[in-house]
Amino acid sequence: MDQIGTLELSTENIITKKRARWAQGYNGKKACYIDKDVICYLCGNNVKFIAEDGAETVFNFPGEGVGPFDAHSLSHCFAVAEQCLNPKIYVFVYPTFRQTSVLQGGAKLEYTKLFFSSSDYLCSLSGIPEFDLTLWNYNTGSKLCTYALSRENIPTSLSFNPGNWRQICITSEKHVTLLNIEQSNTLFVMQPTIIQFGERHWPYDRRVRLPPADRDAEEITENERDIPTRASTRMTRYTIDVPKAAKAGLVGELAEKLDEIQDETERVKPVSQVWTPIGDLYIGCAGGQIIKIDGESHQGKVIYYPPKKARVPDSRMSSAGIHRESMVDIQMTADDDLDKLMVEESVDCIGLHKRGLYCAGRDGVLRLVDVKSRDVSVLEVCKIGVPVTSMAFSASYRHMVLGSEAGSLHLYEPGTPESLRLLKNLHYGVFVAISCLPGNEHCVTCRENGEIQVWTIDKGQLVSSISVDMPAFSMACSPMLNVCAVGTAGGYIYYLDMNDVENPRLVERVRVYEGTVTHLVYQETGMYLLSVSEDGHVFLIDGRASKNFKPLAHTGMKGEVQSLSSYTDSTGAVHVVVTHNTSGNKRSGATHMTTFSVTEETMRDLRYNCHSLKYDFKDKSISKVSLNMAIPSYGSAVTEGGTVYTLAQTNKKVHQHKLPRKEDLPPEKELEKIRMEPDAEFPGHQLPGGQVLLSPHHKWLATYGTDGTLMLRTIGQMDKTVSVTPHDYRIGGVKVVAFAEDSQNIFTTGYDGVLTCYTWNYTPTGLGKAKSAMEAARAKKSKLMTSQMEENEHIVGMQEWTPDRESRPMSERPVTTNREAKEKMKRDEALERDEIYQTPTPTPEDNSTWLQNQELEAFKEEDKQYAEIKKNLRVSIRDMRRTLQSMLHSNATLPELERLNRHEFDLDIEEQMRLQGEADQEVERVREEIEFENLAKMYLREMIKRECWDEMVVKGRAVQAFNSNLEVSNFPMRERHKQFLKMLETVKKRRAIEIAESKARTEILELPQKAAPTTALFLSMLQQQRYGYGYGFDEEGGEGEDDDGREQPSTTGSLGYLISVEDILGAQYGGGSDLFYSQFELHAREQKVNQIVLLEDAIFRVKQVFNKEFDELFIKKEQEIGKIAEKNKRIKKIIADLEFVEDVIEPSLTIAEKPEMMLTVNDDEVKVEKFYTPEQRKIMEKKQKEEEERRARERGDNARERALNEMMGGVLEVKKEDELKKDIPRPSFITTKAEAEWSEDEQKIAKDYERRVKELQEEREKYRKQLETELRKNQSIIQEGMAAFDEMLNTVFMKKIKVMMVIYQEELKILRLRYSLLIEEELETRENELNRLLEHKTAMKAKAAQTLMETNKSVSAYRDTYDIYLAEDKVMDKQFKKEFQDVSALQQDQLYRFFKKRPRALKITRAEGDASTLPNPFADRPSTARQNAQADQYMANQMADLDKLSNCPEGVEPLVWDRLCRYRMEKVKSENKVKVSAQILAEMTSFYQKRQEQEEQYKKDIDNIQDQLSRLREDRNRFNLNLEVQLLLKQGQVEVDAGSFIQEYKDSALIHRSVVEELNNNIQQLGESKIASMVESKDFRKGIIQLEWEHKKMLMQVEDLQNKMKDVQFIKVTREIQLFLNAPDYEGRKQGEVGKLEQTILQQKQIHEKNLSERKKALKELERTIKQKENDNEQLLKQLEDLNVSVHERKHIEQVNADKQKDSGAEKRYQEIVQRRKLVDLAKAQAQEVAVLRAEVERLRMRTFPALVQVEH
Repeated sequence: MDQIGTLELSTENIITKKRARWAQGYNGKKACYIDKDVICYLCGNNVKFIAEDGAETVFNFPGEGVGPFDAHSLSHCFAVAEQCLNPKIYVFVYPTFRQTSVLQGGAKLEYTKLFFSSSDYLCSLSGIPEFDLTLWNYNTGSKLCTYALSRENIPTSLSFNPGNWRQICITSEKHVTLLNIEQSNTLFVMQPTIIQFGERHWPYDRRVRLPPADRDAEEITENERDIPTRASTRMTRYTIDVPKAAKAGLVGELAEKLDEIQDETERVKPVSQVWTPIGDLYIGCAGGQIIKIDGESHQGKVIYYPPKKARVPDSRMSSAGIHRESMVDIQMTADDDLDKLMVEESVDCIGLHKRGLYCAGRDGVLRLVDVKSRDVSVLEVCKIGVPVTSMAFSASYRHMVLGSEAGSLHLYEPGTPESLRLLKNLHYGVFVAISCLPGNEHCVTCRENGEIQVWTIDKGQLVSSISVDMPAFSMACSPMLNVCAVGTAGGYIYYLDMNDVENPRLVERVRVYEGTVTHLVYQETGMYLLSVSEDGHVFLIDGRASKNFKPLAHTGMKGEVQSLSSYTDSTGAVHVVVTHNTSGNKRSGATHMTTFSVTEETMRDLRYNCHSLKYDFKDKSISKVSLNMAIPSYGSAVTEGGTVYTLAQTNKKVHQHKLPRKEDLPPEKELEKIRMEPDAEFPGHQLPGGQVLLSPHHKWLATYGTDGTLMLRTIGQMDKTVSVTPHDYRIGGVKVVAFAEDSQNIFTTGYDGVLTCYTWNYTPTGLGKAKSAMEAARAKKSKLMTSQMEENEHIVGMQEWTPDRESRPMSERPVTTNREAKEKMKRDEALERDEIYQTPTPTPEDNSTWLQNQELEAFKEEDKQYAEIKKNLRVSIRDMRRTLQSMLHSNATLPELERLNRHEFDLDIEEQMRLQGEADQEVERVREEIEFENLAKMYLREMIKRECWDEMVVKGRAVQAFNSNLEVSNFPMRERHKQFLKMLETVKKRRAIEIAESKARTEILELPQKAAPTTALFLSMLQQQRYGYGYGFDEEGGEGEDDDGREQPSTTGSLGYLISVEDILGAQYGGGSDLFYSQFELHAREQKVNQIVLLEDAIFRVKQVFNKEFDELFIKKEQEIGKIAEKNKRIKKIIADLEFVEDVIEPSLTIAEKPEMMLTVNDDEVKVEKFYTPEQRKIMEKKQKEEEERRARERGDNARERALNEMMGGVLEVKKEDELKKDIPRPSFITTKAEAEWSEDEQKIAKDYERRVKELQEEREKYRKQLETELRKNQSIIQEGMAAFDEMLNTVFMKKIKVMMVIYQEELKILRLRYSLLIEEELETRENELNRLLEHKTAMKAKAAQTLMETNKSVSAYRDTYDIYLAEDKVMDKQFKKEFQDVSALQQDQLYRFFKKRPRALKITRAEGDASTLPNPFADRPSTARQNAQADQYMANQMADLDKLSNCPEGVEPLVWDRLCRYRMEKVKSENKVKVSAQILAEMTSFYQKRQEQEEQYKKDIDNIQDQLSRLREDRNRFNLNLEVQLLLKQGQVEVDAGSFIQEYKDSALIHRSVVEELNNNIQQLGESKIASMVESKDFRKGIIQLEWEHKKMLMQVEDLQNKMKDVQFIKVTREIQLFLNAPDYEGRKQGEVGKLEQTILQQKQIHEKNLSERKKALKELERTIKQKENDNEQLLKQLEDLNVSVHERKHIEQVNADKQKDSGAEKRYQEIVQRRKLVDLAKAQAQEVAVLRAEVERLRMRTFPALVQVEH
């Protein structure tokens, strides 16, 4: 096959207009601009390019599989990654598709994302397992650096900063990270910065979390999540704060992620991002939120929250029509207002434009959002109508392309909503079938949603599409006429007229059967259409339009049909091969192959060759043969000679089978045993599954499958193949393949929704093969031409089919129900009239299938055939009904005993038995459910009994008092495990050894002296200072230790650790032991564990001792109840004898006292009737019968009882009370005779009778009193016994309270010890975590130090290189004169000026206009690469202008000028090299400084961790040393004020009472002595103060007298005093002087104001003069600039014409200048001399002035 040629795809190229490849399909992934009007996207394994005018081209990716893709609109290149092991990234240039570079080594398994920067860099993200972000230079193909991302935070979006390629933003579902790319020459490093949200005072782990998705959600901190506790209930005084991770026992990554795991707040999920020109970021979230991130502070905040969804109120207000409208509800009432609101999934794609932020998403609306204002608002709305999954701007930002997962591409011009237009709409979906129309110009595809599309074969353009509005499962095009048949669900086959491919019509719909049409295959000539249903039936349908596509017949298959193929031989017989699976597993392949043939003879007499009017083929008529396949296979293709090709399921190879001839087949019974083995096998595919297809001329075989490979081979050379991989195996591989009519094109589709068309690129040998295929197609076309024209004319004349509302399946049910109701009504009426009811002939229902119609026809024919027999049967049934009714009437008149039940007249015994059986089954089911439920309850009961009763060595029970509600229970106890007993024994032995060792060490090493009380007190206070606690008090208020140094109960608690059993309260209850540790010794973990074991053993012994006492008490109660029962027997007898009505006290054991009573259920406790099985009933009846027989025997002749009655009156013992009950027999004469008639004897007898009666009465009264006395005595004895028992129970109850107090105290100690052990574990976990962090930071610091050292070396080395470049540049400047020694000095100066001349710096200009008018938001900030390219181009152009010969000065030879230009270019290159080197050196220096800062940060982190470790160790040591001691204090020894609920001992101290008393005595003595000394000092001080006061008084008197004496001696009489003494009006004189002084002051003020006004006027004049001078100076400066220009021009002219001018005037002018200079110098010297003389004159003048010096006396 490889000799024929290779396969290529076919369409037209946009640029070259050559035959190339085509593929169609778009799934909504990234679509972006690669040129100003060309859009590119992935199309299967190809890259599709489509221009805005609709022109298309396809680039077939040469790599293995297609991964992520991205395009660079500025550089016009695109990158595609492979999808295989060790994938590569290929970068191509558009439109030449030249391969720029291949990037290798960035991933091991896959790439997930590619994205370009605005310059020369590409970034890739690898997938599992490394998740590395790699930076590439795609021009050189070099990998610059790699950054490892977290495997758990998969990035949702990534992008470069368009204005700064050194910034990359990565968003994930948990964080937003900004990567800064730092460079040091050739070394690149990515440094992450996690964007923070929230307040700065929040913890770091909380700041880096994304904001909540709801604006009303509250952030819950770690402290807020904890439940507050009372300080007084804390288990320890010293609290150690450890992180939650340490409390949870987590170390490593889990410890760092604990806060994230516990975070239950729903947070935003970033899905898109866009950069701004100033470096800020806008991030779109899945919930419709928009986040803005400040590029400088790296702080983010949510600037927009979508409105909440309207919630339907649950209250009665909604039913009453009352609704409280909010602003959101009001806005969401209209669709227009809703479009202006951004909702969920509305910002999945965002893009920045000059006008604002464009947002689109799955809601199908494009919005322009104003994000610059304070309130985010929507400025522009455009309805797309489909979900938007891709958005991209063109390079000029004047166009936008929007991609949808629905398979459409839209173009949009920002700012003009009406400019939206559809560029391409392919109706994305999975293809289910492909077929070609006659004429070989168009192909037809069918998608799962029922979309039928027509494509051109040459260009792959979509011509038209039509939908059948139902899910489609198969499709086939007729080779005879332009008809397409589509199979859908429900057994419908739609026929479409394709004569006008631009306007296809639906002309017919036929429902063949119920179920799905899974296969449709046209026979080669198009005469027949083969269809397969889900239940395995193959239907033969007439494929001609003139026959209205009538179904003809069908045949059945076992199992599920896997494939269907046919072949028409030269005689016109159609041979059909069907493979089907009978195992029920679809993936296992076909296990059977069935073949049958349909000949023209069979179709002529179709009725004869079918079983019935159902038209089911007879197997013999169609030669149907079913064979077992030895190897399960996929697909089938049958060729001439009965050769069938399949794909094996086991080895994935192509198998060749030879169908057996009819005469070679064995009998039908033996046929099932034969297994069909393959005749040959050929290379196949790599994965199981696939299909086989033959070309139309039956010479080429195509196989395709889930591995995505299409393999073609010729029938004659099956080993040689041509293969292509059009689709990816990861998404299912190739689904459908089809040949064109002439086999020159091959169409493939996969599960990726892509349609590809391959064409042959023939070799010289393959041209002959191609001609044979085309000739076969022409021959077939000419053969079918006549019938094709006729059928096409017929189908064109058919009317377009439209669905009828009445024929829809929804209306079938009501019509059928109505018809059944009418039939039932007629049947009931016939029964009432006693007529024969004849079922009406069934009519086909609406929308019935062809198969159902054929069944009805068969039923009608059968009804006609057996009409007479049915009539006779109906008459017989009517007679039987009449007889039965008469029997029922007769039965109703019979007596009740003779009357039969109604069900006995039921003639349908089978129905009766069936109903009875169903009832029995239901009963059995209910009984089984009840039994299972009872079984579950029994199991639960057994589990509870085993856990709470059987495993208890001591069962829990209680003892209740007789006369009160007091109740005392024991302690239920389980049996201790062997492990605990073994551990207890070990601890006891170890503790005994420790005590013996301590005692021996004390005797040997320490001084054998008895510690005095002062020593004990000193030790007590020492321990108080050391542990923060003191000892308690004993019963007499003594010290915490005894004289022998043993601890007292205040510190030992209730069990007494180190003292005798007799002295301790807890020891009285059986818990004492000398093995306990002192509470001040529990420092080590092992000691605490041993102490817990010993305490648990002590608690067990305490409970055991109490339980023994409880058992004795319980036995006493049982004995007491027994005694009371004995007494009650007598009491009941006495009460019966006395005939009293009194209640007898009959105490008994309750359930609480005897809990085993709960385990048994008595019959009287069950309130429902017990169910007995038949077997149980038989046993009960047998026992009852035996009991009755026994009683009957006892009621017979009993000699023993008869003898007892006759001999002793029926009793064996005569009792006194029985005798007293007997009355004395009264003489008979007393009643028969009157007293007067009595004889003497009778009178004596009467007297004796009266005496005996009196004695009997006295005896009876006496006996009655005895019985009453005995009754009261017995009752009092019972009450006393019960009272005594209650007293004993009360004593035991009080003891139990103390025992429980002891147990609770020791359990509290155990809890405290366990809590301390838990704290130790938390501290150890925290220490391990800090050690891990320290190791990590140390390793990072070492790595940073290594990087710093290497960077320092590279910076030093490059600085040397820079110095060399700089020195070389200076040398070139210095070497200029040497290079141009051959010219004159004047020319050399001119050339040097040209050598130094450089073009002006480039000012970036934009040809398109001002940046403010451009739609590109980055127009005023072009990329660095673009600026550099423009600058290089500008420099090259400017240097070329400078190098022109027209700029050469006069007199310079051209060779010299060329040499100057070359030398200047070298100088410019050297300068550029120095500039670039300086920039690189600056970058390296900055990189070095950042590495230093990083190392310093690591050092600070290490120091911080070490500080934490040291503090943790200090806390751990303090925790181990500052032990917590549980004290037992008596009431009155607590001097702490009680709180509102529980006393707070947090700030309290425990001291010994003797210390307080001694301090009080000392204070009292010192106070008294102080008071005495203070009184003495007070009296002495009082005398001293009095003497000092008298002394001061005398001194002051002396000083006063001395002053008076001095005043008298030294007084002077001045003129003023004399004037005061002599002048008559001294005050008037003073007033005159004051007036003169005031006039003088007023005059001076006037003079001052006058001078001030004059100064102001002068100041204003000076300011005016200054302004005028400034204006004059500005004019002079302008004139000076002009003069300078003129001077320079004249100077330049003079220099040029210097040689031509004569030097005659120069000497004269030189002499004038020299003379002027001399005169100026002379004038300066004279002026200086005059100034000196003037100074001398002034000095002499000053000497002549008189000096007036005031002499002071």
